Amino acid sequence: MKIERTSNALKFTSGNVAGEINLQSGGINSLSYKGTAINGGFFPEPYFWRAPTDNDFGNNFMNYARAWSTAHVRRSVKSINVGDKTEDGVPITVVYRLPDVRADYTLQYLVKKDGSIQVNAALDLPNDSELAELPRMGMRFALPASFNQLEWYGRGPHENYSDRNTASFIGIHHDHTDNGWTRNYVRPQESGYKTDARWIKLTNAEGTGLQVEGLQPLSFSAMPQLTEDFDEGTTKKNRHVTDIVKRPFVTLHVDLGQRGVGGDNSWGAEPHDAFRLTAKRYAYGFVLKVVGE
Repeated sequence: MKIERTSNALKFTSGNVAGEINLQSGGINSLSYKGTAINGGFFPEPYFWRAPTDNDFGNNFMNYARAWSTAHVRRSVKSINVGDKTEDGVPITVVYRLPDVRADYTLQYLVKKDGSIQVNAALDLPNDSELAELPRMGMRFALPASFNQLEWYGRGPHENYSDRNTASFIGIHHDHTDNGWTRNYVRPQESGYKTDARWIKLTNAEGTGLQVEGLQPLSFSAMPQLTEDFDEGTTKKNRHVTDIVKRPFVTLHVDLGQRGVGGDNSWGAEPHDAFRLTAKRYAYGFVLKVVGE
């Protein structure tokens, strides 16, 4: 692996893989295989919100947890440190401050010799009973629209959530990102999620793409939309599937997990406690690998 460091970025090449990590924002500026760009925008972006479900509206979650919908937007960089190159690779540690929820988010990269990037993330929350529970612990990536071939080893093939996944069996599944959200709900909302994934792969027609390998089971979704496209805010707007437009990129959420969807009733019941994210610290990791023919 060849490394070049400037005041603003760390560039690396290894065989057919090339990349650049921004030392000002903490994001990955570029990642490519034989010159084909893998990233198509934010890559990665810490993300904690989910589009409210009908059950969320029933228990008012979309209001009392609303601070999490902007926590990623107003983040600021507290520090970025680049470690010395070792036999394992080059470590980079980014610490963000999330003022909306008074929390720190630590992102650690390890750029490995083969051009893969190990990512570890940790969220440390204040000991504050007024802070609403976490909707989602994760990150999201934007890939070019052509990376629409989805393959994963986890629960599937249909959508499943932490408290609704026993009928979704673990195996190797395939799909197209256009099918990444569920169209047969009367009102568009959070949908299309998958749990217990060991790895996730998004490729284009030529077989070039990104594989994400979990350091523990992952949850994910992949679709040509943003979560914000399904979020109606604090009141129902009673939209329809025809109101959801296709974006010129694919959004991949790579999560430790998401709040359960509940369903004991739809007019006040919360998800069972085992499926709620109420701890004060969450941490997880995965490895990003560029794949190609």
